[in-house]
Amino acid sequence: MNNEAKTSQNDSKHVVILGAGPAGLACAHELAANDARVTVLERNGYVGGLCRTVHDAGYKFDLGGHRWFTKNEDLNNWFRRLMEGHLVMVQRISRIYYGGKYYMYPVALGDVIKNAGIVTIVKAGFAFIWAAVRYSVFNRPIKNMQDAYTAQFGATLYEMFFRHYTEKVWGKPCEELSADWVSQRSKGLSIWSVARESLSNRKTEVKSLIEEFMYPRDGYVRIPERMAEDVVRAGQRVLLGAAVKGIVVHGPKDIDVVYATSEGEHTIRATDVVSTIPLSLLAQMITPKASDAVVAAARSLSFRDLITVNLRLRRKQVSKDTWLYVQDARVLFGRLHEPKNWSKAMVPDDDHTSLVLECFCTLGDTIWSLSDDDVARRCVADLTEKLGFIKPDEVEGWSVVRTRFAYPVYDLEYADKLAQINEFLRRFEGLHIVGRGGTFRYNNADHSIEMGLLLGRKILGFDVDHMGVNTEPEYQEIKRADKIERDHYQLGAHLRPRVTQQVD
Repeated sequence: MNNEAKTSQNDSKHVVILGAGPAGLACAHELAANDARVTVLERNGYVGGLCRTVHDAGYKFDLGGHRWFTKNEDLNNWFRRLMEGHLVMVQRISRIYYGGKYYMYPVALGDVIKNAGIVTIVKAGFAFIWAAVRYSVFNRPIKNMQDAYTAQFGATLYEMFFRHYTEKVWGKPCEELSADWVSQRSKGLSIWSVARESLSNRKTEVKSLIEEFMYPRDGYVRIPERMAEDVVRAGQRVLLGAAVKGIVVHGPKDIDVVYATSEGEHTIRATDVVSTIPLSLLAQMITPKASDAVVAAARSLSFRDLITVNLRLRRKQVSKDTWLYVQDARVLFGRLHEPKNWSKAMVPDDDHTSLVLECFCTLGDTIWSLSDDDVARRCVADLTEKLGFIKPDEVEGWSVVRTRFAYPVYDLEYADKLAQINEFLRRFEGLHIVGRGGTFRYNNADHSIEMGLLLGRKILGFDVDHMGVNTEPEYQEIKRADKIERDHYQLGAHLRPRVTQQVD
């Protein structure tokens, strides 16, 4: 395709993107870089979605700790160019707090032996052997998340390190959750594989777990902000305070998007619509309407919500961790991180630090129904009285942020529901889904950004599959030295459009 053909083809497009989170802005960024006409509609007054950073009294707080990591070095290069001058390197220290002791995460065999004591180790060993017999020798099927964790670690370590936190996150017993999520989050980290690796002389196969990662110095929101800045600089639009109300499909690549601002209701015509809004909502706002069965499937998809309590502390440091997972059913929050450990710029001075406490909940439940101050007081009491991490007089203040649709819940029926919804959406040429909420896929930010970039290429006519991102049945945080794990976003692929168009 010559440059004249490419420009003419892109001029005929108008891509309307619903949502200015990482996936939507990555798609907009790729399209704008290739001279396509783009309009991004964002209902909030800020960009970033789940990659938000809140400013409070000189402190900066992310919505939970987000780190940048990808197995795709081409994507890393793109990221470094985008964020040049904004990045710091962070040493990863993730631990689990259980029974008054700290354990490394991912689980390390020697660390468990050192901390747990001989009785627990013997019990864990027998439990793992029994699990190996049941799930391998007797071929017991893995039906749910409890089965998946037990098959990898045995029942004792499952109870110690996984059950309480997992059930806090998802709000359901592990027996009622799909095993699909587990493979990418813990596969390869079973006690057997860790022991085998520690005893083996073969050190070339596994290159590393993530020991260091890139992070924007002034908070994770700088990534979507940088993409939005480039989109606007390219002459395209990012409209804030624009809430999508409906999508009307007139025909192939002929779509109206109805949205509302403070000035009233508006309609915008598009050749392509990219949705990052929750899939369960998208299926219910399209005309022609979905069948009752599809609507029922959409309504039954569930998300977990999130309340983050941001504490300002008169103290130099609480812990050395980047993340700390709290395996204690008595404690309201499930995970915490200390922003100062990620970047010194996240606090006003070196005499102060802060904590972000993540409380997983669902709209209308007991936790969500608490007032902001009551949630914060409960978390402070847990930190001071139950855990002993801080003293009450070290707390100088707090802010509380509520976030809807934070985690797609993989219940035992979710895959069938998704199949029904996606079959309906495929009827509409020019309608695309992307991102965590948009695809109902538990993406990290790098997955969503890669999906967005690839979808931009697809809309431009290149033969790429954005839905192939984050589908590998292998633990995400292991790099192997002998192969590229995922390399969809290669320069060579960019140079091969799927469709060419001649211009007279």
